[in-house]
Parts: sequence; structure tokens; C-alpha cells
Amino acid sequence: MSGLRHHRRDFLRQTAALGAGVWAARLPAAEANDAFDVCVYVGNASGVMAACAAAQEGAKVVVVEPSRWLGGMTGGGLMHVDWGREEAVSGSTRPILKQGFEDPQYRATFVKMLADAGIPVIYDHRVSAVEKTGGRIRAITLDRAPFDATGCPPAQPTQVAARVIQAKVFIDCSYEGDLMARAGVTYAFGRESREAYGESLAGAQPPMSVYAIDPYVTPGDPASGLLPLLQDTPVAPVGAADQLTMGYGFRWKFTFKGDRLPIDPPEGYDPRQFELYRRAFRQGVDILAGRVMRGKVDGWEPSGGRVFSGGAGNLARALFAPTNYGSNAGYPDGDYATRARIWKAQQDFVRGMTHFLRTDPAVPEKQRELARSVGLAKGIFDDTRGYPHQLYVREARRMVSDYVVTQKDLEGKGTPADSVGLASYGVDEWPYATVPLGGKVALMGGYYSMLYLGTEHRGIYRIPYRAIRPKADQCANLLVPVCVSASHIAMTSIRMEPVWMILGESAGVAAAMAARAGDPVQAVPYADLQAKLRALHQKLDVPGPKDPTKK
Repeated sequence: MSGLRHHRRDFLRQTAALGAGVWAARLPAAEANDAFDVCVYVGNASGVMAACAAAQEGAKVVVVEPSRWLGGMTGGGLMHVDWGREEAVSGSTRPILKQGFEDPQYRATFVKMLADAGIPVIYDHRVSAVEKTGGRIRAITLDRAPFDATGCPPAQPTQVAARVIQAKVFIDCSYEGDLMARAGVTYAFGRESREAYGESLAGAQPPMSVYAIDPYVTPGDPASGLLPLLQDTPVAPVGAADQLTMGYGFRWKFTFKGDRLPIDPPEGYDPRQFELYRRAFRQGVDILAGRVMRGKVDGWEPSGGRVFSGGAGNLARALFAPTNYGSNAGYPDGDYATRARIWKAQQDFVRGMTHFLRTDPAVPEKQRELARSVGLAKGIFDDTRGYPHQLYVREARRMVSDYVVTQKDLEGKGTPADSVGLASYGVDEWPYATVPLGGKVALMGGYYSMLYLGTEHRGIYRIPYRAIRPKADQCANLLVPVCVSASHIAMTSIRMEPVWMILGESAGVAAAMAARAGDPVQAVPYADLQAKLRALHQKLDVPGPKDPTKK
């Protein structure tokens, strides 16, 4: 199985310092070394839902958030929140998303939800170690590591072992599965082979696009090295496993309005970094060509491949996009220093690309004028100078538990009896690497399909409780509603914010039940959990055929 890891080690603690500002709208602070019924790690949208659900069940809850903001990508830059099939979205998630908020409103909503529930939040802290005895997490150690002025995490903390949090049950809602990994739970990352789970769509894919650009520093000479922005990544055979991860990026809020925040070049800007684009412009190569979502999907018409498209930016799965596809390969299992470098490199890439487009004589005048006119919208991320503060981590680690959600579930062939929520989406991948191929440049991966959405079950499928809790012999008091037990192919569909919110709410209820009873999370009676979830209006079963006469 690709990328399978069974870690039972503490990660190295960081020791240097990096300062950052203080968020003004703090919630009640938890006292150092407080003990709680439930600790929710990461206050993204899933984490907020988990915390509120556990508190509603009577649990004493704390949220640990590494940044200064709540909501993760829901409030961190998403142009819109992908629902998949609307009839699959339920529980407390539905009325929140129905508001159709902008990012600041989502963040404010999540702050109010936790404040109203009396749930304290520990901001600016990230997990550095897990104390585990008898198969249970007893406590987690947190380092203080504030994000910087433009919304990126630091490589090193300002204070090592700043807090210790004890809890009866922990919920890891992080996009990366950091608490899960430190707790010694089995996980995977990368792409499984077709044979691993019998998935026809699995494994490496053919090139998405090939561009007639010489990839070498000295054209025609491989010994001269690759141009910047390219990766020396081996290309696996079609259908084979690898450890690549679909591209990340930021959901930029670009604007051409006069009242805008500047996009300044990064420190140490080097125009040679963009020789790949320079050659393309000089040779007339269409680097916007790629696999761009086209046509209407449930009434939504995407903006296409415009590099500075308002609110979306990187909908283009093309060489010319505000992200360097493949540069995040080391992220899923990387340490904090590696992750910090990737965040900052992605931000600096767009800052540098914008300056290149504004100033380089090889850039067509129309594109130069667009670049000179673009800035960052005010009112969205003002406290980070207009830069989004959440990297779009589409997929990182994936837990491996007793039930692994796979392509068969997407096909409607999986019928788990312990459903804790529904998911519905196509298979939605983004490019994995930008590599040399036959003297040209290839963008690998990026498959997209609305497959299964036109079938009788309309692409709606169940996520079982077994997929959000570890195996019993690995950890008895941890739930994982984001990095769920799923194959890569299944995760390309699951990985939507509404699904993670739904699973977060269900995990919060289950965590409170386990904490109250003193039982392992694996022993939570499903019949009781099911009744509580139905009382919260969670949909647990695939709806029947939709009445075409009703909207």
C-alpha cells in the first residue's frame, strides 16, 4: 500500500523563535494543564462542529488552533463551498452553509458558535508530542508557534512545550492528521495502485497536458539541469502506486478595483525562476491549456483558466496557474519546518509570478497590463495584508482503519450499516507534478469526473463510523473526521468542507458519549449514536430518487 506508515514516535521539537501578532477577538483561554472531557485539535470548520456537538452533549471541551483564525478553508479563501449533492448535506452544517457567507462572515460565525457554547480556544499552538499509555492518549504537548504577518506558519516555535492538555477523548480535525500520526495510528498518503483496493481509477495517470517547452537550463542538454518550477520526479506507470499528492495552493482574492492591497515581489526575487514561462511566451506556447472545469455543474459555471480570476484563481489545472503543481510533494508526512517552507514558497511563487508578469519584456502586453492592474481585495484578509491564511491542503494523510472507503462506495456498492454522514462528489484530482518528458514539459495527473453523479444513487454514499475511528488496538480515545480511513480515490470525493463538517459533528457526539461512559470510542453503541445524530437532523441513509417536479 502506497505510503503506509505506522508511526509510534514523537516528532522532533523545534527550538528557534518567530514572532507574530495577537488576534484581537479571543475566546476564553484555557488554563495551562487543564483537563477536559474532549480536546478538539484544529478549529477549522470540522473542528468547530465537533466541539459544539460535544459541548451540546454536556462535555467539557477545548479547541486547539495552530493559527489565529477559525474555519480553515471555510473562511480561508474558498470562492464557494462545494456541496456536491445538496440533499446529502444535513445536520447543523446545512443552515450554516445556506447563508452563503463571505470568508470573514464564516470566521465570525465560528467564533460566535464557540463563544456561545462557552468553549475555550488555544490559538497559536500546535501539537509537538503525545503521551499515550495503555492504548489511550493521556495528554498532548503543545508548542507556541504564531503565524507570521502574511498568514504563514513558522518553521520553529517561539516556545517549546508551552502547554499540556489532558482529555478523556481527542478529536483530530487537522487537514494533515498530525495528532493521529503522533498517536501511532496507521495511515497512508499518496496514491494506491489499482490492485490495492480493486479500484479502476487508482494509481498514476497519464500526463494531463504536455507543453512544447524545453525543460533544461541549456536547451537540449539534460546534464545542465532542470529549469526552476520543474521537479525531478520519477513518473510511475499508469495504474501504479506512488507517493505524490495533488497540488495545493491558496484561494487568492484578486481584484482589479482601484482600492486594493498591493502584491509586492518576495524578498530575493529572481527573474530566472520564471524562465519556463519566459520560453513559453517567446515561443507562443499556450500554457493556459490544460484540464479546466468547463460547462455548468448543477447550475454553477466556473470561471475557467484566468490566472487572476476573482475569488478562485487556481481553477486552472494548467501550467500557467497561481500555484506550482508538484512543489508540495513533501508536505503530507513532512515536519513543521518542511511545511512552513512549502507554505511560504507557494505564497512567494504567486508574488514573484505577478512581478515577472508585470516587468519581463517576454510577457505579452495584454498579460502585462493585467498583472500591473491586479491586487488583493480589501475586507477579506486585511490582518494578513490581503494574503489568505490557509493553504488549501486538499489531501494529506489518510487513516487506515477497519473500514476503508473506496471507489466501490462511490459506485454505490458499499452499504455500511454504521453511517455517520453522507458524502457526494465526483472524483476530483489536481495535478501532481511538473516534470520533463521527452524533451518537453508535462503536467501529471489532474483527473476530474462527475462519474457516478448521474447514477441512481446520484453519487451519494455513506461514511461509516468505522472510518472515523482507529483500530481498537491502536488508540482507544481518538476520532479522525477529516483524515478519514479512505483510499486516495475515495478521498478525492470525500474532501469537501461540508462532508468534513458533517463528520465533525458526528465525531463530537460520539466523543462526548465515550468520555461520559469511560469507554473506548470503538465501543460507542451505534444504535445510541444513530439516535442522537438523527435528532440533530443528520442524514445517514442515501435518499431515494429525487422528485423531478421539486427543486
